[in-house]
Amino acid sequence: MSAMGEKFHVEPDELRGCSGLLERQAEHFLTIREHAISKGGDTSGFTGLLSLLDPVVTGVAQLYGETLDAASKKMGQDAEALVKSADVYEKADAIGVCLIDTAGGRVEPSSWLERFLGVGE
Repeated sequence: MSAMGEKFHVEPDELRGCSGLLERQAEHFLTIREHAISKGGDTSGFTGLLSLLDPVVTGVAQLYGETLDAASKKMGQDAEALVKSADVYEKADAIGVCLIDTAGGRVEPSSWLERFLGVGE
């Protein structure tokens, strides 16, 4: 566990890059799901006693497909969260720069307050 005052460095573009990777993986999960249901759940060749397994095979393939669908959705949500985090870090950095510029007399407080916080004069 790290202390609250511990320094760390965040690259928002790296977060966005990871988001893209997650989105692509989520798409692959959907491709695998379609294959699992269409090929893994195919019971067209089952005859005789094997035909008794039709509902089991179909059910397992459907369950596997639903699991992959849920994983894909979760990865998509995580990808969105990474983009939002990148945006928050960038905004926090911009506010920090404005605070430093204001303290140094380069920017009037009202200009950055209005821009970032919606506060006017």
